[in-house]
Amino acid sequence: MQPERAERIADIVERALEVQVGQRGPLLVELCGDDQELFVEVASLLHFQEKARDFIETPAVETAAELLADERTGLQPGDALDGYRIISLIGEGGMGEVYLAEDTKLERKVAIKLLKLGLGTANIIRHFHQEERILAGLTHPNIAQLYGGDVTKNGLPYFVMEYVAGARLDDYCRDKQLSIAERLGLFRKICAAVSYAHQHLVIHRDIKPANIRVTADAEPKLLDFGIAKLVDPNTAAIAEQTMTLAAVMTPDYASPEQVRGESITTASDVYSLGVLLYELLTEQKPYKIDSRTPTNVSRAIADQQPTRPSIAVAKQSRTDGKVKILPKSLRGDLDNIVLMAMRKEPARRYPSVAQFSEDIRRHLEARPVIARKDTLGYRTTKFVSRNKIAVGAAALLLLSLISGLIATGWEARRANRRFNEVRRLANSLMFEIHDSVKDLQGSTPTRRLIVTRALEYLDSLAREAGNDSSLQRELATAYEKVGDIQGNPYYANLGDTDGALVSYRKATSIRERLRNISSTIESEVELGRSYRGLGDISEQKGDIGQSVGNYRRSLSIFEQLAAKYPAEFSVQDELARAYETLGDGLSRSGKSETERLACYQKALSIRQSLLTQQPTNPKMRRSVALTHLKIGSASDAKEPHHIDNMRRGVEMMEALSVEDPNNERARREVGFAYYQIGGAQIAAGDYAQALQSRRKAFAIRQEIAEEDPKNVQARFDLAVAHGDLAEALSATGQAADALGHARQSLSILQGMSAGDPTNAVYQRNLGLCYEKLGEAYVALANNEKRSVGQRISDWNEARSWYRKGAELFSALRDRGTLMPADSEEPKKFSAKVRECDNAIARLKP
Repeated sequence: MQPERAERIADIVERALEVQVGQRGPLLVELCGDDQELFVEVASLLHFQEKARDFIETPAVETAAELLADERTGLQPGDALDGYRIISLIGEGGMGEVYLAEDTKLERKVAIKLLKLGLGTANIIRHFHQEERILAGLTHPNIAQLYGGDVTKNGLPYFVMEYVAGARLDDYCRDKQLSIAERLGLFRKICAAVSYAHQHLVIHRDIKPANIRVTADAEPKLLDFGIAKLVDPNTAAIAEQTMTLAAVMTPDYASPEQVRGESITTASDVYSLGVLLYELLTEQKPYKIDSRTPTNVSRAIADQQPTRPSIAVAKQSRTDGKVKILPKSLRGDLDNIVLMAMRKEPARRYPSVAQFSEDIRRHLEARPVIARKDTLGYRTTKFVSRNKIAVGAAALLLLSLISGLIATGWEARRANRRFNEVRRLANSLMFEIHDSVKDLQGSTPTRRLIVTRALEYLDSLAREAGNDSSLQRELATAYEKVGDIQGNPYYANLGDTDGALVSYRKATSIRERLRNISSTIESEVELGRSYRGLGDISEQKGDIGQSVGNYRRSLSIFEQLAAKYPAEFSVQDELARAYETLGDGLSRSGKSETERLACYQKALSIRQSLLTQQPTNPKMRRSVALTHLKIGSASDAKEPHHIDNMRRGVEMMEALSVEDPNNERARREVGFAYYQIGGAQIAAGDYAQALQSRRKAFAIRQEIAEEDPKNVQARFDLAVAHGDLAEALSATGQAADALGHARQSLSILQGMSAGDPTNAVYQRNLGLCYEKLGEAYVALANNEKRSVGQRISDWNEARSWYRKGAELFSALRDRGTLMPADSEEPKKFSAKVRECDNAIARLKP
């Protein structure tokens, strides 16, 4: 079903629901007109709505059988569904039915979740296409990918997801006889996936063992991520009640606020993870309930305090025959960690899933945890367990310190609470508030304020926390974000390249230290990104050798990761980008053109493969478009597919910008696309087409610069656009207009260079601007309608600008800035100076 038709159906259904049942017939005739198929679809949905109302008013346990038996909600083996062939039913639940299917286009198995009646169908149709792109962009090794979805002919939404073959989490732990430590290790991977989604503003809302499968490689995969968000993106009260009651067949993992119909936040996922951990550690439910009716279960979740895990295990009449779960293995830290995550009040739980996971790590390393009171005895026990020999030798010294520790215990607890509150605030600023505005037009100053404030908080915490590795990772991320805003040329920035270089070096240094302590897939990806950022800023400072060296180091990290995790989507994506950035660096070095093109081709091959896996993923579509452009720019202008590659990239960029019109980055990339193809057309001698392309690039870049005047990246883009347009105007004989744009470019670049005098890229573009001014004056001088005196003056002006260019590029070459020692650029300008001299000599009487 097309999005436009689904939207129209949703509108009609909502209007019909606002009138009495007896008045709906005439209204449908009026709204549907002659479209009989539309009339039938809307009437069917209204019929389903009546069933949904009955569903809400009747306990779910009484209606479940009726719903499951309704033939209209089911699919049969062999059924076709928009490019998918149903193989078999593999599961049923409160939200719907899950089918194994074959993607007939890509020849792969997928899972299709068909939502049942009573789930706010009209709202789902309205919001599905708004949220689909966000959720399809969640790429994490422990999250099953959402490929997309649509609506069946009967008006029922369905979702197409990655098919994960594996055992349920609880069954896997029991059957494999995993130890407590092994279970905690699996659980931390799940936490990492949930935390990643929270950073992208997506809440799971239905975390339970049935939604987690463990692959043959012992990797847990979360299913159904964000489907609840699609069902209810605005947490409206009626829709939320529907969700809550629809899930009562497995309500054990719902948070108190969920069963009460209150707003759901990331704290709700923290609670559900707490229940999940409780079951993994005890193999029991946390609440003792006589009757498992929805009312009793909801009352227990909202009011009953869960039994401590260690006590629950101790009360068992028998122990597990395969894994002996002893009360003492849970008593203390694990009791407190689980119960803190399951507190009834959301504000008293862990502030984030990341801190929940961090407390488990601290427990595994025998360090103090947040969930336990900061008592002297507790800290002493942890110290002794880590340093038994040293403690024996220092017992007398320890005793002498006890009184002082007791005196400061209260202050320590108070400080610990403040520490966690400040850390939570800093992470909220970095990952929620900053990331929600980063692509908005005109947001550069706001982004600087947000991240700078977060960095201040984290800096102060780092001085208190010492070697807390998770805090150090957060600090490195903050430094990297600050560096992006300060001066990364590929982001909206403030033009402070010196500050950016300092920030990137701090981030890289922290991540190198953490790598020596413990290397994970996440830490390696972050380190690879840090070296890429260093490469970006090294180029701005004019050190091309250092820039390419950092890009090669980044590529090496991602090549090793890709070899280790060949099926990991996000790692392959990073590998493709590493090839692309190395190709960019090589293009600026003026050498290794063959290697440069090979890098772009490798990047394209990887990205096209990834795009076949996620054909609607806007990030993948953008990446493929960008690589087409760069392959075109790196190819010989005489190659038949040279311009074709670039046109394909332009078309894809334009489509992405139309889909997301408020995204400044998407609009900037359309401007970049026209800039690239304009350069290729100039090189091919197609000046008329080049002029059209460069006018389009200029219009976009001018608009962006006007909307965000403090965005130095936008001002630089505009300066380049003025210069490029001047070049095309000169080539087509429009000398006066060319001269005006070249002067505008010069004015902007002079101002930027004065504000950031060590920025070598600004210096190089000043030299190119001198060349554009020279070309404009040459175009004027070639106009034979001007007097001889005017033409001699024009040639003198051109000669002056070319000489400036020769001097500037000679200085850059001699410093080894942005060009090798054998660069031909100064010679090119000197040759142009001689041409001017010759022309003047010919014109003089």
